[in-house]
Amino acid sequence: MSETLEKQPKTEDLHNLPFDTEVFRNTFNTYVRKFHTICAALVILACSPLVAYAIAMYLEMTKVDITPFLRVWHAGESLLLDLGLPHVVSGMFSSGIIAFGFCSCGVISIGNFSCGVISIGGMFSAGVISIGGLFSAGGIVLGYSHAYGTIAISIGYKQFIGESLHIGGKAFGLIAIGRQAHGFYALSYDNKGEGMYQFSPKRQDAEAVALFTGWFRKFKKAFASTNKNLDVS
Repeated sequence: MSETLEKQPKTEDLHNLPFDTEVFRNTFNTYVRKFHTICAALVILACSPLVAYAIAMYLEMTKVDITPFLRVWHAGESLLLDLGLPHVVSGMFSSGIIAFGFCSCGVISIGNFSCGVISIGGMFSAGVISIGGLFSAGGIVLGYSHAYGTIAISIGYKQFIGESLHIGGKAFGLIAIGRQAHGFYALSYDNKGEGMYQFSPKRQDAEAVALFTGWFRKFKKAFASTNKNLDVS
């Protein structure tokens, strides 16, 4: 048992092992699928007030009685008041402590375009914690197309035109993770990323490998194909 442990390379020595690009990219895509699930749920949440408002406007234009809808809407507002959340604001353009709307601004802001301390935007978001469908900026940032932040994650998405293509996924930050990551520490899916310390098919710098395999342990498998004793749990 002790001999096996002695043979296992330390995390900081992983970069010295043979590297398997295919395993690395498959592992990257495994994490991307998890991020997609999280993002999809949050974007649906962000867009739900806009969708509800648009439906109400359409029904009103077609002379349909929307009294039942308004009753549900006001019941929701009453519930929030009963739960001790009197500062929830909703509407096409909203501003408040907790704001829902097409354009929203608040401590917690959810909408298509949003700005706040915690910001979730279907198209654009900016905040200390920022999650955006296309563009996002702030401190800790998660976005599909472009992400700019101290910690920036941009997972991209697939577009099928003849063949499968990865679109977006451009991350810029002190710590950047994306299809094309640009940062001091960069975890990049392809060779177009740049970083002072980079973990990508092009480069496996010791500092970046130690950081990212500490956060995402399954990436150790990219170095484990020739070492059966390596612990990647």
